[in-house]
Amino acid sequence: MKLSRQTKRNLKSIKYFTITTSIGAFFLALIDHGLKPFAMLDDIIIGFLFGFIISSVDIYFFSKRFRRLSFTATLIIRTAFFTLVAAILIILVGILNLGARFGKQYYDVIRDNGGTMMDYIKSEEFSDIIIYLILLSFIINFILQINKLLGQNVMLNYLRGKYQTPLEEELIFMFLDLKSSTTIAEKLGLVKNHEFLNDFFHDMTEPILEYKGNIYQYVGDEVVLTWKPQEGIEYNNCINCFFAIQNKILLKKDYYLNNYGVYPEFKAGLHIGPVITGEMGEIKKDIVYHGDTINTAARIQAECNNFRKRVLISEDLNNELDLKGYYSTESMGNIILRGKEKELELISVEEIQPEMNNLVASSQVS
Repeated sequence: MKLSRQTKRNLKSIKYFTITTSIGAFFLALIDHGLKPFAMLDDIIIGFLFGFIISSVDIYFFSKRFRRLSFTATLIIRTAFFTLVAAILIILVGILNLGARFGKQYYDVIRDNGGTMMDYIKSEEFSDIIIYLILLSFIINFILQINKLLGQNVMLNYLRGKYQTPLEEELIFMFLDLKSSTTIAEKLGLVKNHEFLNDFFHDMTEPILEYKGNIYQYVGDEVVLTWKPQEGIEYNNCINCFFAIQNKILLKKDYYLNNYGVYPEFKAGLHIGPVITGEMGEIKKDIVYHGDTINTAARIQAECNNFRKRVLISEDLNNELDLKGYYSTESMGNIILRGKEKELELISVEEIQPEMNNLVASSQVS
């Protein structure tokens, strides 16, 4: 059975989180107990199981069920769950270890007042451990929630100070804009339109991650995505991403029609070029991009309506991609974009076999 890239990415996340918690448990055991084999083994087992359970539940349950909860509610629920799992694992591993070491039935380990397990659970030491777990779980979840709030890799870049000094780099930009957004907003009303956009942005997240895109910002009904050249050009990821989002929305078309009476249709413009990236702001800091590349990508997207095309890309980006065999392209000719002086050739992109294209791309990556 062949695993999808989404499943592979999930398993990879579980693996790394489990390894991290296991290593953390090893060093904690070293600090608390020194080189005592049984104590170290207990802590490493607890760390391994904790990492595996928490990351699995987080990916396959929390991320899907609790996405509409507030920051505070999510933080409290996740902290309580993390603490509960860790406490149960400490007790279970302790029972199994004592039973194995002293040749007792596991029930006897719990029941025997002289067998120390119940005494340990009632002890001040165990209470201190629970308090420690609550604080640790709170800190871990707070960091995870803030990281999610800031966006992909933003916290890491802040901590590294990567963009404290402005840096010139080359990026691919996609401006993806919802069609007929004003009409939809008037039809749905403010609150319902917000829910509609939130569902749309949520549903596009998986394809964006699948094709290595980064969400730069949401601007009204528009999403700005970026790729580093190597990641966006590889397997035509930046183009695959658009059509993967389209396919995902089409699969959920009935959901949108039943809940909103409309479903999202959208267009996109893409361009590649140099930008200046750096931190900006005082009261509110942001990592921002400046340069003609961004303006050009936005202007290309604006031309989609004029040419009645879903995707337009610049000649510069087209020259970097290998679209032959996967997509059909058509030159729109050289045009002068609004606010520009130089002509730029625009190329439209369409799928040759919409139902097969993503399968071909997946086989290439695998």
